[in-house]
Amino acid sequence: MYSVTKQIRGQMDAFSRKERLIAKYILENSEDFLTASIAENADSIGVSQASITKFSKKIGLKGLRSLKVELAKEHTKSEQEVYSKSLSPKDDVNVTMDKALNNTVSALYGTHKTVNYGAVEEAAETLSSADEVVLFGIGASRIPSEDLYLKLSRIGIKSVVPFDNHVLLTKIPVLKEGSVVVLFSTSGRTKEIIDILKKCRSKGVKTILITQSISSPARNIASIVMSTSLEENNIRIGTMTARISQLYLVDVLFMRTAIKSGDDIFEKINDTHEAVQDYKMD
Repeated sequence: MYSVTKQIRGQMDAFSRKERLIAKYILENSEDFLTASIAENADSIGVSQASITKFSKKIGLKGLRSLKVELAKEHTKSEQEVYSKSLSPKDDVNVTMDKALNNTVSALYGTHKTVNYGAVEEAAETLSSADEVVLFGIGASRIPSEDLYLKLSRIGIKSVVPFDNHVLLTKIPVLKEGSVVVLFSTSGRTKEIIDILKKCRSKGVKTILITQSISSPARNIASIVMSTSLEENNIRIGTMTARISQLYLVDVLFMRTAIKSGDDIFEKINDTHEAVQDYKMD
């Protein structure tokens, strides 16, 4: 499931000096942190109580209470979480299915806890009023871009998925005011994605980036950032969980965009559903 310590480790490079002190103390003294009051923890770490509260929010939680709840959960893991998240040649089909399920649930729950609700609402508002939406992702990240394209098409929002970054780069200079570019990047460090974001910013084109919750160059350039949970270290598992997290946010973003697009949107969704019913066998 969601791991607050994994979130802390993943964001360590992005923390300020005080935040790094808090992070290291929590990771090295989690039991003491859980049982002590905020005043006691502040004294032990050498920071203010407000700094601890701000740190809790920095990692995507509502406050100190939420931080302690998530930390306590990690001390009482269920039997389902005993399975290693790495693939092994010795796994039988039952273990493989359990690992796939546990990693999927963990990715979804982690993203739910990580994503900023304000960013979701801002992104949905931006899409609902956009004149044109350009969607792009490289490799496995292209899958969610195509999924969002299909969904936006159902509610009448003009969108396009360029087949490579060169096509997108040539399109950016001719985008009109009111256009939006949505980019999917697990790491936020892909050169093509960063170049596209820079071009968009120089042309005043608004961008929405869906990426994992870790410091990256892309996060610093995008207009709006929606964060997914951290990718697993084992790349064979991580690629799967990253895709699941992105698809989850695509669904959330589509639902919020539809709600903000007016009551007639739901009639459009019904009409597009009915349009293909004649092709289904009884």
